[in-house]
Amino acid sequence: MVNRVGGLASGMDIDGLVDKLMKAERAPLYKLQQQKTKYEWQRDAYRGINTKLKTFSDYTFDNLLLSSNFVKKTSNVTGANSSKVSINAGTGASGSLSIQAVKQLATNASTGVKDVQQTSHRYANENDSLGLLGVTDGSININVSTTDSDGIVTTTTHNIAFGANDTIQSFVDKIKATGLTDTKYDAQTGKFSIGGANTTYSFADAASEDKLKTFGFSTSNQSTSIKLVDGKTNATKETELSTLGISGALNLKIGDDTKSFTIDSSDTIESLLTKINADDTGIKASYDEKTGKFSIASTDKTKSITAADNNSYSILSNLGIKKTASTSSPHIVANQAGDTPQTVTGSNVLGHLGLGDGSLTLNVIQANGEMKKTTISYSENDTIDSFIKRLNSSGAGVTAIFSNGQMTMTANNSGASKDGTSEIQVLMNTKEENGVVTEDNSGKVLLEKLGFITDSNQVNNNDPVDLAATRGQNAIYAVNGLYMESNSNSVNVSGYEIKLNGTFNESAINGKTVDTSGINPNDMVQVSSTNDIDSMVDKIKDFVGKYNELIAGINDQLKETRYRDYTPLTSEQRAEMSESEQKLWDEKAKSGLLRSDSILRNGLTDMRNALGGRVSGLGDNVIDTLAEMGITTTNAYNDGGKLVIDEKKLREALTTDPDRVVNTLTQDGEKNSVTGEDTRGVLRRMRDSITDFTRNIERKAGRATMTDNQYTLGKSLIDTDVRIKKQQVRLKDVEARYWKQFNAMEQAINKANQQSGMFAQQ
Repeated sequence: MVNRVGGLASGMDIDGLVDKLMKAERAPLYKLQQQKTKYEWQRDAYRGINTKLKTFSDYTFDNLLLSSNFVKKTSNVTGANSSKVSINAGTGASGSLSIQAVKQLATNASTGVKDVQQTSHRYANENDSLGLLGVTDGSININVSTTDSDGIVTTTTHNIAFGANDTIQSFVDKIKATGLTDTKYDAQTGKFSIGGANTTYSFADAASEDKLKTFGFSTSNQSTSIKLVDGKTNATKETELSTLGISGALNLKIGDDTKSFTIDSSDTIESLLTKINADDTGIKASYDEKTGKFSIASTDKTKSITAADNNSYSILSNLGIKKTASTSSPHIVANQAGDTPQTVTGSNVLGHLGLGDGSLTLNVIQANGEMKKTTISYSENDTIDSFIKRLNSSGAGVTAIFSNGQMTMTANNSGASKDGTSEIQVLMNTKEENGVVTEDNSGKVLLEKLGFITDSNQVNNNDPVDLAATRGQNAIYAVNGLYMESNSNSVNVSGYEIKLNGTFNESAINGKTVDTSGINPNDMVQVSSTNDIDSMVDKIKDFVGKYNELIAGINDQLKETRYRDYTPLTSEQRAEMSESEQKLWDEKAKSGLLRSDSILRNGLTDMRNALGGRVSGLGDNVIDTLAEMGITTTNAYNDGGKLVIDEKKLREALTTDPDRVVNTLTQDGEKNSVTGEDTRGVLRRMRDSITDFTRNIERKAGRATMTDNQYTLGKSLIDTDVRIKKQQVRLKDVEARYWKQFNAMEQAINKANQQSGMFAQQ
C-alpha cells in the first residue's frame, strides 16, 4: 500500500476528495461483485433442489421399489407342532405348505474335548531363583516419589542390587523396602507387579530401565506435572530450564536417527519447544501450563522416541517424562528336578510342547457342503492363546476353544459333507517348487501334541486324518409329501423362510420315502400367507406425504416474491449494518432467485405426467393407473399437483388384486419410442423423470465435484471474475491518475506561494 500525504500547499483534504471520487468509480465493480454473489446464491439454490430430489428418489427406491420393504406378508401357522418351526413369509411367498415331519435337525461336526499333552514347563514360583528367569547379577536405580496430605511430593533415589541366585521373593522384598509396598509376584499368573499407595516411581537412568526389562516388564512414558515452589505450582513456558536442573545437550533417538538439541543457560521451556518443533526434527513437543505436563512424540507414529544417553534420560525425567512399568509378562520356566509335568496354560508357547515352526492344513466343510483346505502357519514362540486366535480368524471354518489344558474344535457350518468324508480333517502340508512337491507332517505333529491325534501311524502317513468325533448331519424333513434335505436348519421353501427347531413325526420318513398315512393331520404344521395390507397402505401414504412436501417446496420457490430493490450487500455496506439487519436484508435479496424458473416448471410437469399415465402390458380390465387404486391429484389449482388418497379404494385394490397394484407401482419395463407404449411402473417413470430433472439442473448449476467451466452458472462466475479483475486494475490506474493530478495542483500552488512570498519581500 502506498502512503500519500496531500493538501500541504492547498490546505485541501486530498485523501477525502480522492476517496469520494473513487466511490463513484467503484460503482461498476460493486455491480459485478453483486452479480457474482447472485450467481453463487442461484447455484446453491439449484443444488438445494437437487439434494431434495435425490433424497426423495432414494426414499422411493428403498421403501417402495425394493419389494422386500414394500410388499409385506403375514404367515399363518397352525398345528400341534407349530412351536417346532419358525416361519416368516417372504415377499415371494405363495400358496400353502404342509410340513408333515422333521426326522432330524442339521448339526455341526465336532472333535469333542481333547486333553492337550502336559508340558515340561511351569509358571515360576516365589522360591525360584532369578537366574531361572534369565536374570543376571546387577542393580537398578529407581526414583520413588511419595505425596503427603498437603500435596507435597518427596522423591528419593534407591539402588536395588540383586544376584542371579536371589529368589523371586527376595527381589520383591527389596522393592517393597523402597516404599512401593504393593509390589508382588503372582505365582498363579507368573507376573510381577510394582506399585504402592500414594507412591509412584520412575527409572533413574537408561541402564536401570534396560535391566528391569529382563524381568519381563514393558516400559512406557508417563508424563507428570513439572512443579515449582514446594512442589505445588506448575512451571510456566517462561520458566528457565536451569531452575529445573536441566543443562547440557538433549539427544533423542527417533527410530534409527538421533537428533541433538543444545540447551543454553538462558533457555526456557518455550525456547526448547521452538527448537524441538523445528521443521526437520521429526518430533512434536508441547507444554500445557494448566496441567504442567510436557509431552513429546514422533511425527511418524511407527517410530518411538528414547533418550540417547543418561544425561538426556535425566533431562526428560526433569521435564516430567519418566519411564515406568507396572506389570510384567508371564514367567514360565523349565521344570526342575522332582517337578511333575504341568497342565498346559494359554500362556505356554508351542515350544514348551516340543514343537518348532510349522504349518497346519485343515480341510473343513463350508456353507455349501463342500470341503475347503486352509493352511495356518505357526511358530514355536506362539502361545496357545495366540495360535487359537489365528486359527479362528483364518477362515478355515472352525471354532477352537482352550481351557484348563483341554481343547475342542467345532465346524462353523452344519450338515454333512457332499463327498461323504469327515467334515473336519487334517492333511499333510504340501509345497511345490520347480516342479518338485515336498510334504511335511508338522500340522499333524501339532495336533498330536494338542491331543487330537493319538495314533502315531496317522502322523507319519500321507492320508487325511478324520478329526470329527461327532459327524455333522443334514436336516431331513417332509413338505407337501416331498422328502427334503439340507445342511442347515434354516431353509427357504416356496418363498417361506423356515427355521427348524425340533423333530416330530420322525417315523413318517423312511430313507427317502415319505408315508404320512398314519399321521394325525393336527400333528402336521400348516402354513399359508396373506398380504399385510396395513403395512402397504402406510408405505403408500408416507410416500404421498413426502411427494407432496417435495413439490410444495419447489412450487414455493417458483412463486417466491422477488425484491429487485434488495441487491446483495457489498463489504462496505455490511460494515454499516448490524448482524440482524444483514440477515433480514439477505433474506429479501435471496428471495425469488428461482421464480418462474423454466427448469423447475418443466421438471415438475414431467414428474406429474409420470405419475398420471397408464402402465401398459398388465392386461385388460385391471388396475393399471394410480387413479384406479384411489390416488389422484387435488382439485385445487394452487396445490400444484399434490396427491390425495381415497384409503377405502386403495385398500379394496390391494385386497382384490395386490399383484396388479404392486406391478402398477414398481414394474420394470421400458418406453417404446415408436408406439409410445410404456411398460414401466409409475414410480420407476417418476424416478427416471427425477434423473432427467437432476441432470438439467446440473447442466445449469453443476454439482460439488464439478469445476466451474463444466456448467452454465460456473462459466458465468468465471467470466464475472475476469471482469472484476479488470475493473480492479482500472481502479488502481484511475486512483493513481487522480493523485497525479492533485500532486500537480499542489506543486503549482506551492510554486505560486513561493513567487508571492518573493514579491512580498521585495
